[in-house]
Amino acid sequence: MARTPRWEPAYCEFFNARQRSFMRTAYAMLGNWTAAEDATQQTFTALYAKWPGISPDRIEAYARRVLVNTCIGIYRQRSREILRGELPERGVREEHDERLALLAALTQLTARDRAVLALRFLDDLPVAEVAAILDVPEGTVKSQTSRALGRLQSVLYLSHKEMTS
Repeated sequence: MARTPRWEPAYCEFFNARQRSFMRTAYAMLGNWTAAEDATQQTFTALYAKWPGISPDRIEAYARRVLVNTCIGIYRQRSREILRGELPERGVREEHDERLALLAALTQLTARDRAVLALRFLDDLPVAEVAAILDVPEGTVKSQTSRALGRLQSVLYLSHKEMTS
């Protein structure tokens, strides 16, 4: 019978603590729960294989970096989807409509823009940590965040304008 590696309980603890957060981040980047599940699974599989060689103080950054790279890879593989269809049924809460509009707008941004926004605002990570995850200078994170927010605002404005016309 195979023995469990001595580091596996720490990996399982990390997995249990981070799985939902990683799923949210992947969903924000990919806009699709199935793709988010795939990205999260690929991330934790890669993390399991490398776990013994990762410094304990770098595990979080390493795992998030793998997640972002995995999401970018999946995003590039998929053809760009344009969300279309009918308006939600009457009686749907306004908050739900706003979330759908935000999700539709996010799908029109680049994978890198979505990564920066998801890490900064969904995961609430500081600039320094996002810079470490994406392996870019902090100034780049700040400028990418600013540009991504500007693009998101433009997309949302145009979407709102189309809906009210």
